[in-house]
Amino acid sequence: MPGIDKLPIEETLEDSPQTRSLLSVFEEDTATISSYYNQLFQAMQRIYDAQNELSAATHLTSKLLKEYEKQRFPLGGDDEVMSSTLQQFAKVIDELSSCHAVLSTQLADAMMFPITQFKERDLKEILTLKEVFQISSDDHDMAINRYSRLSKKKENEKVKSEVMEDVYTSRKKQHQTMMHYFSALNTLQYKKKIALLEPLLGYMQAQVGITRSLPFLASELC
Repeated sequence: MPGIDKLPIEETLEDSPQTRSLLSVFEEDTATISSYYNQLFQAMQRIYDAQNELSAATHLTSKLLKEYEKQRFPLGGDDEVMSSTLQQFAKVIDELSSCHAVLSTQLADAMMFPITQFKERDLKEILTLKEVFQISSDDHDMAINRYSRLSKKKENEKVKSEVMEDVYTSRKKQHQTMMHYFSALNTLQYKKKIALLEPLLGYMQAQVGITRSLPFLASELC
């Protein structure tokens, strides 16, 4: 629905069919947001895992190069030039490994943290509020049905009073949970943009940082 960016909280008390219809649109949009961001989270998790693996593999490569001179190859003989060259490579790769380790930390802080927060906090809050709202709506419907059946029978005033009180309290609870639910859905419409841009900017900034280190490392090999 173009032009509609929030649910009217002031109309939760009336709870009209039009309001419920609009709510269904926001719930559908929220489901799409949840599906998309879960896929994005998985993609970024793969980036982060790959970066950690690259950091560990680079460190292992440097370690093995340093141990070359300790090897005793039956046909290799003593090759001081090769050992010296590999030691130089090991030094540079070791520094590169440190850069990758720093990048892993930056990705954890700037990319994974914000999108994880959005996934685990904001999206889960919506699901929880939806469940609470559904329960309160069901309770109110049950109270209304009980009241409808009661009106067809001759009951004493005490029973009538209890049923009417149940209708009132269940409607009040439903109204409160509906307001909280609407507010969270409205907030999500604004948070979803930040939740997309923040981890992307964090990823790009971290990559730019390591890219700037590459010319320095390359110069050490020359």
